[in-house]
Amino acid sequence: MNKLFSLKNSFKYAFKGIYFVLCHERNMRIHIVAALYVAFFSAFYNFSKGEIALLIITCALVMIFEVLNTSIEVIVDKISPEYSPLAKVAKDVAAGAVLLSAVMAVAVGLVLFLDIEKIKIIIMFFSEWSNALMFIGFSAIALVFITTGKKRKLKGKKNND
Repeated sequence: MNKLFSLKNSFKYAFKGIYFVLCHERNMRIHIVAALYVAFFSAFYNFSKGEIALLIITCALVMIFEVLNTSIEVIVDKISPEYSPLAKVAKDVAAGAVLLSAVMAVAVGLVLFLDIEKIKIIIMFFSEWSNALMFIGFSAIALVFITTGKKRKLKGKKNND
């Protein structure tokens, strides 16, 4: 019974961590919205199971790196609340890992989505007013989701300079 309680707590703390990143990190919300757009536009393609798996893994890796970047930032801020060149390097390198994963995700996206015939089909889909309106509505909601978050009120933000 104690192990089951411990497992339950592990999941609870993991979800709290994900919730923290979603609430406090705008870039994570951008990654979530980008993944939703990828899922939406994937419906226009006849991707193989392998290609779908590649898209899922690619999107997941970007989000995983964002979570790790946030973790590193919080740890560095705790250990080095005052400005430190080494702390800045640690945070910059962690942010660089997120950037590299995002650039690679864009490359994967270009390889898989750059199909002129499918793009024509997508354009035709959006030529219908109701589809375009639905997409604009979703995009407006996505913009609000991205821009609405909590400010991280932790000490040591000076290492971001």
